[in-house]
Amino acid sequence: MKVYKQGVPLIKEINNTRIHDDTISFWNLGQAGILIKGREEDGLICIDPYLSNSIEQVNPETEFKRAYPPVLSPDMLEDADAMLITHEHDDHLDFATLREVGQSSENPVFVVPAPLVSMVQSETGNNNIAAAKVNESFRIKGFQITPVPAAHTSYQVDLEGNHLYLAYCIEVNGVRMFHSGDTIVTPELIEKVKDFKPHVVFLPINGGDYFRSSREIVGNMSFREAVEFSNTVGADLIIPIHYDLFPNNRDNPAYFVDYLFTHYPNQKFHMMAPGERFIYYL
Repeated sequence: MKVYKQGVPLIKEINNTRIHDDTISFWNLGQAGILIKGREEDGLICIDPYLSNSIEQVNPETEFKRAYPPVLSPDMLEDADAMLITHEHDDHLDFATLREVGQSSENPVFVVPAPLVSMVQSETGNNNIAAAKVNESFRIKGFQITPVPAAHTSYQVDLEGNHLYLAYCIEVNGVRMFHSGDTIVTPELIEKVKDFKPHVVFLPINGGDYFRSSREIVGNMSFREAVEFSNTVGADLIIPIHYDLFPNNRDNPAYFVDYLFTHYPNQKFHMMAPGERFIYYL
């Protein structure tokens, strides 16, 4: 699988993109990785970057092998203001990526679910780590960010009641975005996101099944659920994620498109290639 843009040309595009009022730009980094840029004063944040081959390097026998190379090297994200991590699975919390980002710059704050703070600090040697807790909003420059609980088949909390799996409601420059991380659909999630009134939603469409579950591959919402969820919460634009990087954990995105065309032909969506930029205007 080829990427749309990568390496130096991609980071030049990111750095040179200028955003005005009521507009954002975002880039697809592959899997669940999304890079979001507002105006210059708003800054730049990255969600769940998996920009290494660490999974297959640690375990050469793994079935999780990349279908395409990373679109950026981690050191190219030295100007990012934050790395938002949704949960501890290796394709979302990639220590190899975070270590290199931390070595190249002290600028990004690593925002991780509260139960993971000590582990991330130990693994990366970075002290610039913020604990994300459900419904406790915070700001990163112009980004207003509110963590909400995600259910990677179920809600899970530590002994202090802090959620291990998070999604993020993000508002910048007047645009509201929801990044689900890995999750299934629950009534609680629908209500929280519906109240947020997102313009853009980033949702997994790879689903799950018995055979993947039997190999300890944890499920997500399916293409059908992602469409219905988006319609229920009133999203303007759907960006499918988490279906492209690992051939063993995919679902055909054509099913997503067909379901939209059949049931919600007026719903806006975009299938992003790895390394592609999208500029969204209100």
